[in-house]
Amino acid sequence: MNITTIIELENQEVENITGAKLVFTQEQIDENIIETCVDCLQMEGSEKTISTEEAMQLVFEQLQDRGLIPAKVEDFSYEMPSCERLKRKTDSEADLPQKVILSFMS
Repeated sequence: MNITTIIELENQEVENITGAKLVFTQEQIDENIIETCVDCLQMEGSEKTISTEEAMQLVFEQLQDRGLIPAKVEDFSYEMPSCERLKRKTDSEADLPQKVILSFMS
C-alpha cells in the first residue's frame, strides 16, 4: 500500500524557506479573466533568480531536515500557485493564488 502525503504551504512559507520571492507573470485571457503563473523566484537583496524546480528541491530538503518528510523519501511532486484562471476585480488589484502543494508517497 502506498500512502500519499500532501503538504500545503502558503506562498510566504515557501519564500521564507528559500530566501526568495515568487515572481508572477500574468496573461490576459479575455476582458474578465487573467492567467497567473509563477515564473521563477528572485533571491532577496539580489537580481539572481532560481527556477521553481530548484526552489522546491530546497523546500523539500528543508522539510526533511525538520523531520516533516521522512529521510527515506527521495521523490516528490509539487504544484505551484500557477496557471489558475482568476477573475480580475479591478485593473489595479492583483488577486494572486496563495498555496503551494508538495506531495510524496511513502
